[in-house]
Amino acid sequence: MESLSLESIREIADRAEKNVKIPAYPRTVLNIMNAIRYAEDIFWISRYSREPFNLVVEIVKILKEEGYVSYDDGKIRLTERGEKILADTGYEAKIVECDKCRGRRVPLDIISWDVIKDFIEIQKNRPQPIQEYDQGYVTPETTLARVAYMYYRGDLKGKDIIMLGDDDLVSIAIGLTHYARRIAVIDIDTRLTDFISKVSDEYGLNIEILAMDLRKPIPSEIEKKFDVFQTDPLETVPGFRAFVGRGIATLRGERCAGYFYLTLIDSSIDKWRDIQNILVHEFKVVITEIIPDFSEYINWGYF
Repeated sequence: MESLSLESIREIADRAEKNVKIPAYPRTVLNIMNAIRYAEDIFWISRYSREPFNLVVEIVKILKEEGYVSYDDGKIRLTERGEKILADTGYEAKIVECDKCRGRRVPLDIISWDVIKDFIEIQKNRPQPIQEYDQGYVTPETTLARVAYMYYRGDLKGKDIIMLGDDDLVSIAIGLTHYARRIAVIDIDTRLTDFISKVSDEYGLNIEILAMDLRKPIPSEIEKKFDVFQTDPLETVPGFRAFVGRGIATLRGERCAGYFYLTLIDSSIDKWRDIQNILVHEFKVVITEIIPDFSEYINWGYF
């Protein structure tokens, strides 16, 4: 029975890979079916399964065609047949989350409540994301968590920090702590940079706006001038190489830090392998931390 179930699952993976041109494996299908036990919404299923969104959509579609899931009133559920085939494989992954840190290792309350309160109020007036710049910003809690994690790792207080793109307004959250020595932002969207400048002036944050094109090499005036960079790169291999490569070029040298954020919503484990090869073999840097599911995106309907 188990081999028959796995053969059916392998066929679903092969069909999905052929249709969407994203690598799929039996484990991919099992991850998605297991996630459906915990979520009824396609975005949460993608998040819990840690599989690329487009692949999840295709596999759910095939599972429905085969009678393994139902889709009613926008809710995705395993059918009795789906529960049986999953049980026959013996596969199960428990999905749990810490109530205090939400899986990010660090609670928000290591930074001041005043910072949290002010940032949540400020970000309500932010410019909305636009498709032209491939924007999709994170929840305010995620932005604050990024700053809290920097504080936890010793990459905030007394540091010179540069943001390569900042539609998540991390520069403002950093500025509100008044811990960083220098904060600089590069962003092509003048709506964002104007908003950041206005908030910086109003709250005395001293955030610098640097007008430059990240498609071109980093100019000498910011090369090797910072201790930390943050970026939310495009999730293509060339886009990643450009953004993170530019970020590394701004760092002073050894034991500096770069923070960047990738998902398994837009990417895949296979693409992560390519990205890790770039980091280790091309950029000669070390990956010290990988925290799954750190970021939550507002326009993905997570809240």
